[in-house]
Amino acid sequence: MANQPIIQGRGIDKVFYVGGQALHVLKGVDFEIPTGQFVSIMGPSGSGKSTLLYLIGGLDQPSGGQITVAGKHIDGMNSSELAEFRRLTVGFVFQSFHLVPTMTALENVALPGIFAGLPRDLREARASRLLSMLTMSSRADHRPSQLSGGQQQRVAIARALFNNPPIIMADEPTGALDSKTGQNVMRMLRWLCTKQGRTVVVVTHDQSIAQYADRKLELKDGRIVGDYLTDARGKHDVA
Repeated sequence: MANQPIIQGRGIDKVFYVGGQALHVLKGVDFEIPTGQFVSIMGPSGSGKSTLLYLIGGLDQPSGGQITVAGKHIDGMNSSELAEFRRLTVGFVFQSFHLVPTMTALENVALPGIFAGLPRDLREARASRLLSMLTMSSRADHRPSQLSGGQQQRVAIARALFNNPPIIMADEPTGALDSKTGQNVMRMLRWLCTKQGRTVVVVTHDQSIAQYADRKLELKDGRIVGDYLTDARGKHDVA
């Protein structure tokens, strides 16, 4: 594993204003994540874990502090710069899949290629390879309503990989799945980290899901209260 951090946060603050009241969600958070590490971010509801994920993924901006991802200071980027950063650097996987219901699995995976300006044959060829890698080739022409929850999440992961990002970020990726399917999805993310060298950051409240990570960050009341290395690498390598 490389020692150079691909993600670094210094003094990260985030304040939301609700009904005129300031809600301090993150309070001076510091951390580093090396390239190729699988990190779980855990904590009770309201601890700030999803907020932290969205900040380091460029989906939101901090109220204070510095965030560096893949050598770029994203805390000072404008909206168009953040959009380009997300397109090239981060693949997102969400609990609710966010698939387009009228599109097939192949079309959903190829969707980022439209925004990247790729010709149809190229984006569909790339989407087909990704579905094959995730053992979903036989479902390429199926729409989301024709897929199980686990299959939909595999399509969502394939879509997240379309632009070949070095970082995969997932927010409760197994929250809408049964336990067995959820474990299969986590093994897949573990495989992407171990075999392809991608940095994986997962927000979860489930200790059984966190066992797939190399490291666990625990948040409480907007602060990191625990930072533990685990021995997951090598134990969950099969997708």
